[in-house]
Amino acid sequence: MKTWKWVNTLLMCTLASTIISCSGNEELTDEITNTGKDELITITVGTGANTNTRVSYDDDKVGSSNEDALKWEEGDKLLVAGYADGTLKGKEIYVISEGVGKTKASFTGTAIEGATTYSVYYPSSITVDEPTGGATFSPSAQTQNGNNNTVHLRDNIFLQATNVTDLNDITLEMKSSIMKFELSNIPTDIGSLKSLIWIVETDNGSKNMVLNLSSIADNQTLTAYLSFISEEMSVKANGKFTVILQGDKLYKAEREIISGKKYEAGNRYTAEIDNSSETMQWEELANMSFTVKVDENLGFNIPFPTSGETPANIMVDWGDGSALTIVNKGTTLSDGDGFNYEYAETGEYAIAIYSDQVDETEQQIPKINFRYNRNKNNNCKKLVLINTPFLNTGTEDFNSCFCQCSNLISIPEELFDKNIEVTSFESCFQDCSKLESIPTGLFDKNIEVTSFESCFQDCSKLESIPTGLFDKNINVTNFNYCFQSCEKISNIPTGLFDRNTKVTDFEYCFEVCSNLTSIPTRLFDKNINVTSFFGCFQKCSTLESIPKGLFDKNIEVEVFRGCFSDCTNLKEVPEGLFNNNKKATNFMSCFSFCSNVTLNKNIFSNEGNTDRFSGMNMLFNYCFQNAGEQNENPGEAPELWKYERGGSTWNTTGCFYNAKATNLTSNNEYNTEWGTPLNWN
Repeated sequence: MKTWKWVNTLLMCTLASTIISCSGNEELTDEITNTGKDELITITVGTGANTNTRVSYDDDKVGSSNEDALKWEEGDKLLVAGYADGTLKGKEIYVISEGVGKTKASFTGTAIEGATTYSVYYPSSITVDEPTGGATFSPSAQTQNGNNNTVHLRDNIFLQATNVTDLNDITLEMKSSIMKFELSNIPTDIGSLKSLIWIVETDNGSKNMVLNLSSIADNQTLTAYLSFISEEMSVKANGKFTVILQGDKLYKAEREIISGKKYEAGNRYTAEIDNSSETMQWEELANMSFTVKVDENLGFNIPFPTSGETPANIMVDWGDGSALTIVNKGTTLSDGDGFNYEYAETGEYAIAIYSDQVDETEQQIPKINFRYNRNKNNNCKKLVLINTPFLNTGTEDFNSCFCQCSNLISIPEELFDKNIEVTSFESCFQDCSKLESIPTGLFDKNIEVTSFESCFQDCSKLESIPTGLFDKNINVTNFNYCFQSCEKISNIPTGLFDRNTKVTDFEYCFEVCSNLTSIPTRLFDKNINVTSFFGCFQKCSTLESIPKGLFDKNIEVEVFRGCFSDCTNLKEVPEGLFNNNKKATNFMSCFSFCSNVTLNKNIFSNEGNTDRFSGMNMLFNYCFQNAGEQNENPGEAPELWKYERGGSTWNTTGCFYNAKATNLTSNNEYNTEWGTPLNWN
């Protein structure tokens, strides 16, 4: 294909100056001024070198009659597309050959055979659709080096001329715009400035652009520039205009634009923020942080759901020095969204999540769950620390939130304080086998909670329970399995459940707390609505005694099944332990395998009344199986075989099987029905 050369006159549209007012209650308005005479660019088309395209931009010349606001530089390139009868015939790159440093320049490239009309674009990286010939341009990542520096705009100014038939009369129109940010009174604790994030609410959802910053000596003021496509960033009516600065912290300034803001191509706009306006001041972004330890599986996913939408603009700092990930408000949550990340190498990383919803009474982030949300990268095993309280997740439960986080070492105070609507913590910390302590007041703000079932189950290194842990949770009804298998807990705080008057279930609450040596007096006195203590202290193998009157106030209890089963070090049972529990009918295995216990004849009644269970269908099967079998000085067993039944049905299978007491003999007339006791005489 032959090379050829021509000289063209290109008319670029003027850059207009537009000021954004950010004080008082004024709306963002255009104040467009004439820039002077039209700027002419002459190009020569031929063959040139393959170098980077740049156009220098001098902001000081905008709005003046000076022609040097926009000028060409060494290595600049244009893309020329040729058409015939609406069909794209070809595309060629034209490289600057004359006119460096001027507004008029010559470009050289290869002729497009058969073309009768042309489109000319800058930069040459423009994407041209093959069937339609339409052009697409998205500004590339922009980095400003130094305060009030415009060099980075060179690759991001979009110029075009379409439907050109006369190559001697080409007009390049500027299709992009420039936003100038004049920022002052920036909070001092922001530290070294790293990036500026511009977010707007458009008719097509939230949109953002990022300007990376380097070599900014003064963090109190900043003049920064972003090239953008006007139609993509125009603000809808009642939409928000937000500027976020990233340093050691993230601060934002934001305002709602009642009438919206439509940006026009070819204009330069200015956003001034000085922190003096009540409607646009710097606020620190809401944030939270946790630490993960990444293994050979280098992936990690922020454990948000894969359905629903983001409630705010959310930014993630992955803790490895990489750029922030920004996920706009209203983004559909899915496996393909921006909350998935691949690290370059193994190690520990402190991940920070920022939300531009600073009002903590509103939802700030999606529901978070390390056990079930996005667990393909084994998130729960990688979690090491929760460094800060959670943001408001808008959730009603933290069920299984940290379940099987087997490397989680500690959690902060006030972890759930912003989530006051939560009603359940079921299995929240289950199987957190390295968690050593619970912060005082952890649940103080969660007054709507009704269930702590399995909350700390299998926290095998948990050594203590804070006094008053549940004092504010007055609506709780369920403590089933709450501390089951917390093997290192040695004591229970006095009055732990005093404020939980609505509780109905303590099933397996302290089962396998094998280091528990005692139970506080009157532990359950305020829990007058409890109906079940099924397995509550089962397998507490170091428990030595039961306080007198432990269940005196629990008059609604129906089930004591397995309550002290396998408490192998239990020495004695107080007289009248169940005297006030007139509705209790299930004592199955209650003291089974309490091998060192000294039984008391009046466990069920202070006076030993034999009509205690008359007319009630009772379950006594295996109640005292193997009880006292290793005790050298056994006491007396309750003589249940002498109690009146009143025509009711009783299950007594194995009740005293292998049990040891002075009043249990192998020739007892009820052996067949109650189980053969230990023959120890």
